[in-house]
Amino acid sequence: MGTGSAIYRIILLLHIATAIVGFGGMIAHGAYNAKAFASTAGEAAVLLKTTQAVTKIAHGALYMLFLLGIVLIALSDSEISFAAPWISASFVVWFAVVGVAHGMVRPAIQALTDKASELAPDTAMSGDGEITSLAKKLATGEGLTQLLLVVALVLMIWQPGN
Repeated sequence: MGTGSAIYRIILLLHIATAIVGFGGMIAHGAYNAKAFASTAGEAAVLLKTTQAVTKIAHGALYMLFLLGIVLIALSDSEISFAAPWISASFVVWFAVVGVAHGMVRPAIQALTDKASELAPDTAMSGDGEITSLAKKLATGEGLTQLLLVVALVLMIWQPGN
C-alpha cells in the first residue's frame, strides 16, 4: 500500500487523533488537580472523580495509539521499518508513558480520591501532609508524562536516524 495510500492516511489520521485524545486527557489533569487541591474535600472528590473518568478515556486512546502505530508501519510497505531508530525509541517512550501512568499517576489519583471522600466535605484539601505527598507524586508523574510527550513529538516529526 505505501504511505501515500488512502487507507494509510486514514489510519494516520486516527493515530494522530488518538494521540491528541490520549495526551490531551492526561495533560488536562493538571487543571483539574490544581483546582482540587485549592478547594474543599467535597469539591475535590468531584474533580478527582472527573480526572479518573478522563484518565480512562485517555488511557484507552493511548492503547489505540500504540496499535495504530504498528498498523501504520505494517501498511508502509517497508518505507518505515520496525528497525528504524526513531520507531524503537518511540516504543520505549510509549512504554515509559504507560509505566508512569500506571505506576504513578493512576495510583496517586485513586489515593487522593479516596482521601477526599474520607474527609468531611468542608475540609480544606491543602495542609494535609498525606495529601501534599500524594499531590507531589501526581505532579511528578504528570510532569514526566508531559516531558515524554515532547520527546514523542520530536521523534515523530524529525524521525532521527531515518
